[in-house]
Amino acid sequence: MTDPIKQVSSRPLPALPGHSYHTRRLSEDTINIVTPASVHFYLSSHPEILEQFVTDVVPYETVERWMAKKNKHASENKRLSVVPVCAIYSQSNIKHVQNALVDGSKTDNEITSLLYNLCAVMSNSIKADEFLYYTLAAGGKSLVKYKVASTASDTISSSMQFLIPVGKYTTLAGHVACSREAIFTTDVVEDDRFPEGTGSPGSNVRSALAVPLLSGKDLIGILEFTRYWESPPLSKNDLQIVIAMASWTGIALSQLKTNMMLVKQTELNDFLLQITRDIFDDLTGTESLVAKIMAHTKLLVDADRCALFMLTEDKSQLYAEVFDEGKKDDEGNSIFSKSTNSIRFPSDKGIAGHVAQTCEVVNIPDAYSDHRFNRDIDMKTGYTTRNLLTMPIICKNKVLGVVQMVNKKNGTVFTNADEMSFKTFAVYCALALHYSKMYRLTIRQQKVLQVTLEMLSYHAKCGEDDLNKLRRYPHIKEIPEDFQLYSFYCDDYEAQLPQLYIYMVQKLFGPDTFDLSSLCSFILTIKKNYREVAYHNWDHAFTVCHCMFTVLLSMIESEEGCPFDLLEQQAFMVATIAHDIDHRGYNNDFFNKCKEPMAALYSTSTMEMHHFRYTCTVLQQQDNQILGHLSREDYKKILQYIEHAILATDLTFFMPNQKRLSHRLENNSLDLNVWEHRQDVIALLMTSCDLIALAKPWREAKETVNVLYEEFYLQGDEEKKRGLEPIPMMDRARSDQIPKQQVGFINFVSPAYKLIAMIFPCCQPLLDGLRENLDNWQRIASGKEPGMWEVDKSRRKP
Repeated sequence: MTDPIKQVSSRPLPALPGHSYHTRRLSEDTINIVTPASVHFYLSSHPEILEQFVTDVVPYETVERWMAKKNKHASENKRLSVVPVCAIYSQSNIKHVQNALVDGSKTDNEITSLLYNLCAVMSNSIKADEFLYYTLAAGGKSLVKYKVASTASDTISSSMQFLIPVGKYTTLAGHVACSREAIFTTDVVEDDRFPEGTGSPGSNVRSALAVPLLSGKDLIGILEFTRYWESPPLSKNDLQIVIAMASWTGIALSQLKTNMMLVKQTELNDFLLQITRDIFDDLTGTESLVAKIMAHTKLLVDADRCALFMLTEDKSQLYAEVFDEGKKDDEGNSIFSKSTNSIRFPSDKGIAGHVAQTCEVVNIPDAYSDHRFNRDIDMKTGYTTRNLLTMPIICKNKVLGVVQMVNKKNGTVFTNADEMSFKTFAVYCALALHYSKMYRLTIRQQKVLQVTLEMLSYHAKCGEDDLNKLRRYPHIKEIPEDFQLYSFYCDDYEAQLPQLYIYMVQKLFGPDTFDLSSLCSFILTIKKNYREVAYHNWDHAFTVCHCMFTVLLSMIESEEGCPFDLLEQQAFMVATIAHDIDHRGYNNDFFNKCKEPMAALYSTSTMEMHHFRYTCTVLQQQDNQILGHLSREDYKKILQYIEHAILATDLTFFMPNQKRLSHRLENNSLDLNVWEHRQDVIALLMTSCDLIALAKPWREAKETVNVLYEEFYLQGDEEKKRGLEPIPMMDRARSDQIPKQQVGFINFVSPAYKLIAMIFPCCQPLLDGLRENLDNWQRIASGKEPGMWEVDKSRRKP
């Protein structure tokens, strides 16, 4: 912008010495020197003296000669001062010009370019040497000089730069933006209102005028025109011309915005009709409905990004499952991704939480200057948030969610018009979300009823005779010799397994921790509710529970002791014996592919979630309340431990869990006192116990593989009946690939046993057994005979 110091230093010298009206001095060295420059400065500052001198002294012929020179000079300046404008105005057909203006004013950026061109027209009309057009920067506290460059096609490309503060006693444009009034000055440097001059570079600005461009109460921009010292100063007539054109432009802009709002309203009405069709025709799911709401919200307020946070039923958390990453498809439509890991945070935190709690609209023009804004996400993603508009979605006086619109496009801020448009839209959003929720609840209840009826038709409480017999003889007469070894084979003791479970529990926790009568009913009910499937049956459950018992007992008897507290140990013994309860012989993928009712109940870990819920049902039955001795707080904790342990048997969590633990062991940062570390170790321990058959003696391991594949093949047969293609491991026609498949699977899970042996040395026999069985399968795969199991390697060292 203009530097006032440079302007003064390049101006003519001060007034003639001795004259009574000199206005200022630059230095004492020049005050007594009369030069052409000082005379030029004096006469420019006192035109009335010059006029009096010319009238009284200069001959008429001399004045005529001067006027001829002046006219020629003015013509040359006029040719130089004409600024080329957009080719739109070169057409003679007014209708074509109007159509071009309408077509080219659909976005804020296009409107700004057209206003710049209109500014050029004004500049030519008042013969200004230079003009500038300013727009409001984000936050409305500063101005941005709008720079343009004409291309070969005479289009406008813009770049925003040079932030100029809004306020009095700054620059001419800043002063006008603050006062909202037109200003005219014949001497920029002499005018104390603008100590920072104008926005023109250099130091030759003599006179200037600036006019605010208003649309209603909104400031759109500032028009600034200047003339240099070589040109006559701008006049009040020039100011009137600019004011007239700017005023009519403001009226036209208001009408244009009204028209644009009507167009947006029409688009909104069309969208609302579409939403209504979605609700009452398809009753679409939440994810697709949220994506549609987010997509239209972005278009409605011209936002760069959008997020919709839903409120949980207990109103304690806000969460988002659909995310806007700024991507677009080939047709330019926004792409919204669904993540398995939703974002969740307390409903009283952040700007979204504030809106959810107060139902207030929060419009932040400058996000980084607001203390409520959390910059962490910007730092993680590299995205820069400039401004935010956050509004609630309310239905029946209850907040359903919060919509957060980020970064108004083209560098502007969200306006009151944006707020009003979304308020109307939010009413229909609330209606759509409410009815979608009601529909999902209805469908869910139908699925729950269907599953419940199926459960009731198959299952029943344990038989009274079996229960009475176990209560009379709860303790086994003789404990198997190898019972405390990992190699114990439960099939040889099928009838005694309930008694052996009671033995394990009392061995770990003493005879008085659990009510014995309830413990008898609990274990028989658990056994009863395992279906007679080939592999995931009662025998498998006991084998997994026995492995956990052996691990815990080894830890307790070791010098280091057991790192898990009693509540966690009790949770492990409940979780392992019930981790596959009511298993149907099909995996999670089957339920999802075949759209079974079970899959509709749980979005992830279908069967594992069902096992946990079923376990809770058994524990809550009157005769099975083995945890009834716990306090309310401990009861809540142990259920959380049981849930985590059972869900950990879902192998989809194995790989990320294993990678995290490997990294921590490599950098020696594993700490079981850290909750996240502890949870990962527990999950790995559950995986190792669940797959214990891979590490059993070769005879049992081979037999277990046979029954496992029979269950796999039954699922594959069912999938073929339904027209689906089973994976190779479940295709009966590929049974010759079993050895290779086992080699691949053992190699896949072997990191779990390596890690668990590193963390807990007492688990080394599991790793040894796994390696021997891997060697046997490799032998078979290569056409050789398997090796023999060495029993001594499975025994715990004294």
